[in-house]
Amino acid sequence: MLMLPDARLLRVFHSVVSRLLSDGLTPELAAHNLSVTQYRALQYLAHAKQSDISGLATALATSVPAATKLVDRLQAADWVARHYSVIDRRQTIVTLTETGRSVINQLAGCEEAALVEILERLTAQEREQLAAGMQAFSAQAVKSSALQDLCLYCGEDHMANCPLDVLPPSL
Repeated sequence: MLMLPDARLLRVFHSVVSRLLSDGLTPELAAHNLSVTQYRALQYLAHAKQSDISGLATALATSVPAATKLVDRLQAADWVARHYSVIDRRQTIVTLTETGRSVINQLAGCEEAALVEILERLTAQEREQLAAGMQAFSAQAVKSSALQDLCLYCGEDHMANCPLDVLPPSL
């Protein structure tokens, strides 16, 4: 049976990892005048290749009006472009511009660098135990959730941090 301290430890672990990721990325985002949400939108578009506003809103777990305003800001910065769908002209398709792709390429690895610094301090056995625990936890999360609930909407080629890609293939 799960003890309350275990759940607290998991929340603390989540907070620490989130903070490390944020701290590793914040200076670079500031240098590009990007918010975290704008960065996530650019990441999504880099992997999905294109999206309509509704798909982007779903991927970012936000409303369509908020996603529309986000795209307005990204377009003003020349990071994305809007196109009418060839299938349905009422639908707007959003793609990365070369400028947007350049920003994503420059920021690649900033999040991971902060985690690697901590992981390098662990022994090989500690890293193996951590990986085994994370895989076991993720496997149970998949069993208790629809896969779409875990999907990061990163497109067909999956981002490196996609929960559905890092789990063992037997799931």
